Amino acid sequence: MTHPDNLAVIILAAGKGTRMKSTQPKVLHGFAGRPMLGHMLAALQPLKPSRTVVITGFGADAVEAYCNAHFPGCEFVRQTEQKGTGHAVQVCEPLLGAHQGPIIILYGDVMLNLRPDVLATLAQHHTKNAQGLTLLAATVADPTGLGRMFEDHGRVRIVEEKDCDEAQRQVKTANPGIYAVHGPALWPLLRELKTDNAQAELYLTDIVALAPDHGTPVAMCKVPAERAEMGVNSRAELAAMDALWQARKRKELMDGGVTLIGPETCFFSHDTAIGPDSVVGPFVVCGVGVTVAGGTTLNAFTHLEGTQVGTGAIIGPYSRTRPGTVLGENVHLGNFVEVKNSTLGQGTKANHLSYIGDADVGAQVNLGAGTITANYNSKTKVKSRTTIGNHASTGSQTVLVAPVTLAEGTMTGAGTIIRKNTEAYSLVTDAKEQLVKPGYAKTK
Repeated sequence: MTHPDNLAVIILAAGKGTRMKSTQPKVLHGFAGRPMLGHMLAALQPLKPSRTVVITGFGADAVEAYCNAHFPGCEFVRQTEQKGTGHAVQVCEPLLGAHQGPIIILYGDVMLNLRPDVLATLAQHHTKNAQGLTLLAATVADPTGLGRMFEDHGRVRIVEEKDCDEAQRQVKTANPGIYAVHGPALWPLLRELKTDNAQAELYLTDIVALAPDHGTPVAMCKVPAERAEMGVNSRAELAAMDALWQARKRKELMDGGVTLIGPETCFFSHDTAIGPDSVVGPFVVCGVGVTVAGGTTLNAFTHLEGTQVGTGAIIGPYSRTRPGTVLGENVHLGNFVEVKNSTLGQGTKANHLSYIGDADVGAQVNLGAGTITANYNSKTKVKSRTTIGNHASTGSQTVLVAPVTLAEGTMTGAGTIIRKNTEAYSLVTDAKEQLVKPGYAKTK
């Protein structure tokens, strides 16, 4: 992707989002394992902005902490008084007042920019209007509730829906509130904003009408859009945006050679990667940090997080993997098996009712039904590790009390509790002579 030189970005992220009914800032609500603000910042990275300024307000500490943790390099301006969108951009002048390049202005809850073509198209279009103001215009099948955009003899107008006549309401070109503007041209326009409106606020949209009188040419860059991309103001709209994103992700995976059985039931995260010739069954969920090699099967009701899966593995049904899990080639995990922060070597199988946590398991190991690693010391809260060597085999209901090593080739009997390290290729069992008392049960 080509990107404009010396690009600055302003993201409006100060709002509370009253309709979210939440104590959390609206832009930190998310989908696909990432807050809306995170999606926004990630979408900007291909443009390589020289400066990214995030306007914070409600929950500013939380918003700034998220940016610093996941997208270091952001700058912040706090809008301590909520005087409208125009005022929000005004408070950035101390930081960007001397910026000579283009500035892109975005709302933190408008997800239109998630498609990789949108911001690139806007940036490219703005190169033809480099000294002016370029507005992104979205063509929406159902623009109900959105302001409409009109272009008359070189002048662009934005009319809020409540002010549209019947003919104007039929127009499907809506205003998503995304702008590209020549830096030196922006601040004089903002200084001209007035509060003579129903909300008594400074509206950013008013710079469009002011621009021609300041000698700033205005242009529209039209892109198709889905209704859900135009703004997320409630949890219902957040769910709609997630549904749209998931549908696109499923198509991307299927176009890349992955078979999805019941695709509408499968859910993925922003960083999910699945190789070709893999099969994903119904009701599979991939949380953040999941990478699946090609030729793998994820059976129904499997839930993975923070997991790497090797070629040819068969996972599920009803398996769960948690962060820190690495599964080698041809590993089998069966029904009701949970793995956490563990490595399982090539060809290892745990097919039934097992918990493997904080363990290093070798290759070609067979973990019998009900095998668990007892890895948690409730007194010190230290999670010790278990090591299981290659070709080991555990009987049903084996418990390995960490820290412990089951040496290579060791076999355990059913119900065995392993508290001490074993010798290679030994048999370890807790079996005792079976006690029989004829007729005893009748007395009870």
